[in-house]
Amino acid sequence: MVVKTVNNFLPVNLHEGKKYYPKFKEFDIVFITGDPYYDHPLSGTALIARLLDAKGYKVGIVPQPETENDFQACGEPKYFFCVTSGLLDSMLANYTPMLRKREEVLVPERALISYTQTLKKLFKHKIVVLGGVEATIRRFTHFDYKENKLRRGILHDSKADLLIHGNAERAILTLLERIKNIAQKESLAHSQLSWEQVKDRLDLASIESLVFRMKEKDLPADVRRLPSFEECVEDKEKFSLLTRTQYLLPDAAFIEQTGKGFVLHTRPAHPLTTEEMDFLYALSFTRQMHPLTKNLEFCLDMTGKLETSVVIGRGCWGSCNFCTIPLVQGKEVAIRSKESIVKEIETLCKGGAKLINDLTLPTLNMYGSSCSIYNQEKKMYSPVIDKDIKVYDKKEYCNQECVGCTNRKLSNKLLELLEAIEKVLRKYGANMELRSALRHDIILHQKQLFRKVMEFTSRLKIAPEHISDSALHSMNKATKKDFELFLAEFDKVNKEQDTHKRLVPYFIAAHPGTTRKDMMTLKEFCRQHNLFVKLTQVFTPTPGTASTASYYTGIETRTGKPVYVARTFRERKDQKNILLGEDSPEQYDHD
Repeated sequence: MVVKTVNNFLPVNLHEGKKYYPKFKEFDIVFITGDPYYDHPLSGTALIARLLDAKGYKVGIVPQPETENDFQACGEPKYFFCVTSGLLDSMLANYTPMLRKREEVLVPERALISYTQTLKKLFKHKIVVLGGVEATIRRFTHFDYKENKLRRGILHDSKADLLIHGNAERAILTLLERIKNIAQKESLAHSQLSWEQVKDRLDLASIESLVFRMKEKDLPADVRRLPSFEECVEDKEKFSLLTRTQYLLPDAAFIEQTGKGFVLHTRPAHPLTTEEMDFLYALSFTRQMHPLTKNLEFCLDMTGKLETSVVIGRGCWGSCNFCTIPLVQGKEVAIRSKESIVKEIETLCKGGAKLINDLTLPTLNMYGSSCSIYNQEKKMYSPVIDKDIKVYDKKEYCNQECVGCTNRKLSNKLLELLEAIEKVLRKYGANMELRSALRHDIILHQKQLFRKVMEFTSRLKIAPEHISDSALHSMNKATKKDFELFLAEFDKVNKEQDTHKRLVPYFIAAHPGTTRKDMMTLKEFCRQHNLFVKLTQVFTPTPGTASTASYYTGIETRTGKPVYVARTFRERKDQKNILLGEDSPEQYDHD
């Protein structure tokens, strides 16, 4: 068992608040989350709550609320409630790809709407700010798989006051500081801090990563307008255009109209600098599940192998059409320094850890990579580290096809990091298991790194997703040839290291552009190469992605060309079963 880095969880009710904070009267901010309170850097709520606590704010967390009493556990905050459904969109948490209701899920369907309605009932004038995965991927007009139709941006449907999308650290600190200054300057009691009272004095347009309502007369003239919700409902090509525009301009601000109302989406946050990342992940955590968690045993089973996982960065530029990671974490990779990561691992080892469970990054071998056309330097103030920092913009237009682009610069920093970690592990007699996935087409250009990674894994995770080039094109993934080259290199490394380590590939069935015949081809390929196929999932249309727009419209989002879509549950399930060899239909000749 690892020694805790701090002894106390942050408060989850008023009683704990009085014990945790000296001279406690009320919380400054209260988080409402559909997740259990897992006090670990892997939890976004815990990470931001610890940041605010370190900055001197009194923070309460209400995890997994179900009753009105649950919502009132931390009372009314001085500034605002921050609401998130957790690490998963609440509809994905509640339903399988075949829309079967999952059992024993404590987060409600459409959690942001449900939670906001309850808060507005109990605390009528209190500010409610949405954040997290569900808020981010549903901030624009989006396709809802459960209802099989387009829905308005979540700020409209929830009736919340404000939304923070993507990386929220700078935005939430800036917002709190501005509200606090107004309250102090005008001696406002917390009961007077309504959204109507402060919104026009917060200069919201100057804060990155926000979504908020604006009057048409106040809209900035230099911000691109997206097709309206009504236009998207009337014309599927307009919805395809809306999604394509977001993908091609990932750093842009947008205006979106719904009915007579307008919302401004300010640009996503610039990636956190390494200094900011180091500060964040040096904060203290218990790395434990809160003992009052409602489904504690289940949650402990889920997080048992995460306790000594170490976050090394965030973001991904892989550009997979079905993935929400670039929307949530950013398309550029923000990383911690080697020194910061090694220090955390040494602390864990000193505390008794004998196994480091993982180094987490969406795509492990993107650590340290960069894009050379982000070359326009500018200064901005960071409330995370309380100083000016340098961030970078790009002026050149690009097609966002990052993999293979000559402007994309790979790095050997992960190799240097693994070598430094190796010394610490040897010193303390500990081991490390790398579980995060590699991008197989990129690792072909990092062969020395590939060999080092293989020394720290018992089974290697990759995500080729398919081997049909037409299917791969629709996914915006690497080609069949790239996968074949990788398989040859994987076998070569196994022989060099005299090991028999297993490859664990992820595959997708029923993605737009994928037919039954494609699945038969994939099945034969896996049989010939003796590949494990159990980690195969049916494509689930997830709000905000290019693949989901293709599913809804029948138009390939990036190219504008018609694309085949498997829509019925029968065919979607059949495609998966073909690969798994379960209940497969006898003929697929219509493909």
